[in-house]
Amino acid sequence: MATNVTDSGPAAVINGGRREEVLRLARGMFMRQERLDVGDIAARLGVSRITVYRHMGNREQLVSEVLWSLSRATLERARRDSEQAGEVEFLPIYRRYNSYLGSSPPFLHFLREESAFALKLLTRPDGMVRVRLMGALQELLDEDIELRGHRFHLDTATLAYVIVCIGESYLYPLIAMHDEPDLDRATEVVRLLLRP
Repeated sequence: MATNVTDSGPAAVINGGRREEVLRLARGMFMRQERLDVGDIAARLGVSRITVYRHMGNREQLVSEVLWSLSRATLERARRDSEQAGEVEFLPIYRRYNSYLGSSPPFLHFLREESAFALKLLTRPDGMVRVRLMGALQELLDEDIELRGHRFHLDTATLAYVIVCIGESYLYPLIAMHDEPDLDRATEVVRLLLRP
């Protein structure tokens, strides 16, 4: 959508399509365990709520983008730490990812304070976070095949889908209920699933 940029202030940033400015603010709020409110974000940027909605979508879309940015960064950290430890295969990366995510104070706070909303965003079949996570896990599984010669009984798209479902079952509901996520069980189930 074409827009006219007439100044260099916050409104121009959004009108110019620079969604990353809004996302950076929203991520910062999320990391400080603040509730993401479109009106609050608009006020901090000096623009109207309608402007934020027009360029970011509704609150569900905005929070989904923030959740995915956290998930992606966590997965990248898990991969980097696993590789530094000499563990380049899928399973140790997956284990670290769940461990890091399941111990993230902002993530825990969100799941516990807005449980129904959080579970909806994280687990709906066509949800942004779920779809993107499946794609990222499928890429890691494909690497195990291409670079390390692993063979699986199922195609990697199906495996990624099932692995995401396993993670959802052993992490999110337990966290939302203020219980400890069962990382060992999730890892063991995935290990059996990936067994040659």
